[in-house]
Amino acid sequence: MNRSVRLILRDICIFLFSTFIFCGKVDGVTPVKPLELKIMSFNIQYGNDYWGESNLRTVLTIIEEEKPHLIAFQAVDSVEVNGRVRHRLKQLALQTGMYYSYGAAEEIVGGTQGVGILSRFPLSKTQKFALPDSPSATQSTPTVSPRVLLCTFLEYAMGRGLRFCCSRIEYAAGVERAIQAAYINGLLNESIQPVILGVDLGARPNEQPYFSFRKKWVDTGKGSVLSTWAEGTPGDRFDYIFVLDNARMRVKEYKVIRRFPEASDHFPIVATIELW
Repeated sequence: MNRSVRLILRDICIFLFSTFIFCGKVDGVTPVKPLELKIMSFNIQYGNDYWGESNLRTVLTIIEEEKPHLIAFQAVDSVEVNGRVRHRLKQLALQTGMYYSYGAAEEIVGGTQGVGILSRFPLSKTQKFALPDSPSATQSTPTVSPRVLLCTFLEYAMGRGLRFCCSRIEYAAGVERAIQAAYINGLLNESIQPVILGVDLGARPNEQPYFSFRKKWVDTGKGSVLSTWAEGTPGDRFDYIFVLDNARMRVKEYKVIRRFPEASDHFPIVATIELW
């Protein structure tokens, strides 16, 4: 074989190898180029701002500015006011054109309260799990309320899907928080699909509820000392976006949105991640 033929064969091999690396194979090998997802988690205080007025206009402004693909809302309600049902999550979905799923946790005067999800991708296979509580905690702390975990499956690319979950665990009883956090971890940590969880833990990273997510989860805000509670001090990080560490991923950006301090008693958090 002469030198020119060898050079031609070498160039062909280099081309094929580069194509394999940058484009991926057609027979099921995942492409190298990652998918970028922006996720928001926000306790919206039942749609009321610091003054007790509707904060939905501000929430919409935040969504329009940040343009998240997925949003986990805590402290959402659907109630009847003056003979009309005020379903805050549905209103947000209509205004943004996003898909929604609502998980009622308990009945309140005129309706229900719970958690909700907004997504730019169609949702399917939605599940709601009641979080455990203990009679002793309920008796000793009258403010303890039923809590739920809401999960839905979505397909974000051809043949590629993930589970997106949302929860708000009990903040008024320390033992209750730890039990509920452990329960959520136990439900989700063996998933074969990627899982993203937006949650109001009501606990700092150095407190027991957080410990359930230290081993098998990626905390997208790890290392941040920015408070996510409007009345908090540095280190009062109560709101989290966790990603189950069962898939190739990278946290590209994490931030706490503090431009609207009177919108709620919590600040929204946003994480941008890359998934392969």
